[in-house]
Amino acid sequence: MGRVIPAVLYALLGFGVVEHAAWLAGHLAPVNWLTVIGGPIRESIFGAFCLIPVVLFVVRPKPKVADGRVLPRLVAFAGTAILLILGTGIPDGMRLVSIPGWVGSVASLVLAVVTAGAVWGLLTLRLSFGIFPAARRLVTGGPYRLVRHPLYLCEIAAALAMLVSDGHLVPLVVVAVFVVLQVTRIRYEENLLRDTFPAWREWAAGRARLIPGVW
Repeated sequence: MGRVIPAVLYALLGFGVVEHAAWLAGHLAPVNWLTVIGGPIRESIFGAFCLIPVVLFVVRPKPKVADGRVLPRLVAFAGTAILLILGTGIPDGMRLVSIPGWVGSVASLVLAVVTAGAVWGLLTLRLSFGIFPAARRLVTGGPYRLVRHPLYLCEIAAALAMLVSDGHLVPLVVVAVFVVLQVTRIRYEENLLRDTFPAWREWAAGRARLIPGVW
C-alpha cells in the first residue's frame, strides 16, 4: 500500500500536468522565450517531478529504519499534498495586493528553475526518495553537496514564487502552512538520519539545512 497508492496518485497527477503542458504549448499568446519557459516548459518539468517518483515508489528498497509514529507521517503527507495542490492550482480567495505583470513573468522563470532543481534532487536521491521519514542511505552528492535539504529548498522556493505572482489570501495561508510543515519534516528526518548513519553528523556540520549562513 505504501508503494502502489502513492505511485498511482503521482501518476495521475503527472499525466494531468503533462496534458496541461501540451495544451499550453498550443495556446501560447504571445509566443516568445518568456511564455515558452514560463508555460509549457515549466509545466513539463513539473510533470517530470510528478512522474519520476512513480518509478521510485515501485523499485526502491525497504528502509533500514523508518519513523512509524503517526505525527511525523501526518506532517509528511500533508506537506506533500499541499505542494501538489499548489502545483495544480487552488481557489484564490480575497485579493490582498495587485501584482504587476512583470513580477508574474519573473516568478514563472524562477518557478521553472527551482522545479528543475527539485528534479535534480529527485534524480540524486533516486531509491532513497520517500514521503514518510525513513533512512535508506546517506545521500551526499549532487545538490546535497551544497545544502542538507535541496529538494525541500526548491519546493519552498517554488511555493514562494507562486505566492509572489498571485497576491490572494488563500495561497498566502497555504504557503505559510506548507513552509511550517516542511521545516517540521526536516527536523523529524534529521533526527532519524543522525541516529541511523554515524557519518551524518560530520557531513551535516559542513552545510546549512536550507540557506547557507541563515539556517
